[in-house]
Amino acid sequence: MTMRARSKVKNETPRFYEMDGALRAYSNRSIVIAGVMGVVSLVAVVGFLFVRMEPPTVIRVNSQGEASVITPYRAAKARFLPSALAANSSNAAPDEYEKEAFIKSFLVRYLDYDPHTLSQNWADAMNKMTTNLRRSALTTMEKNDTVGKLEEEQGSSTFKLSHIEQSKDDPLTYTAFGVRTVRSMNNEHELINQLVEEYHIRLINIERSADNPGGLLIGEYWSKQIQGEKRDAVLADSTLGGSAGRGSALQPGISDGGINQ
Repeated sequence: MTMRARSKVKNETPRFYEMDGALRAYSNRSIVIAGVMGVVSLVAVVGFLFVRMEPPTVIRVNSQGEASVITPYRAAKARFLPSALAANSSNAAPDEYEKEAFIKSFLVRYLDYDPHTLSQNWADAMNKMTTNLRRSALTTMEKNDTVGKLEEEQGSSTFKLSHIEQSKDDPLTYTAFGVRTVRSMNNEHELINQLVEEYHIRLINIERSADNPGGLLIGEYWSKQIQGEKRDAVLADSTLGGSAGRGSALQPGISDGGINQ
């Protein structure tokens, strides 16, 4: 062996092989995998909490097939969704189901009452009107002392809705049909009138809010009694029997011009 070869061997670092080297390699690999899985778990927990704190998202598809995202809060916005689906819930127009449900709620509040629920029911019904219509209605009621007379006579009204029809000319104008059984007391005698009526209702679209999630108000309302074949059809549709009285009741009809008894 030459002198150069001997010097090279002498200067090389001796190689040592540990008996548990494979175990240490597996241990290091396990530590790395555990660290990665810990980070993944932390991200999953944070994402779960974020989803739980977000309001639920509802995708509504209208009759034209157009999709829009509706959230229960105005400030909530659609995230991680295509822009074609994103829509501001405050600007989304109410669909037919919402309109009919709003009309039904108004009619039930306004036409179904007894001496104990009269004030609250009419207050709730007034809150569904536009400001000018509400002011006109309250002025006429105060002038005629409508509430006082009904309370004095122990007046009550039981309302049965037959059906609701949408106007062909205006998508916000509806005509409803129903039957009211009106009761009152006069010198300890109970008077009962069964009225078959037609209700004209025009809706107003407003911005949705927490106080008015439907985005609707009553812009015009009036009612009239109906007779003849239409009256019989409404009675049959309402599954109410008996003869309908033709007497008037203290139930004001409301329009933009005021209330007509």
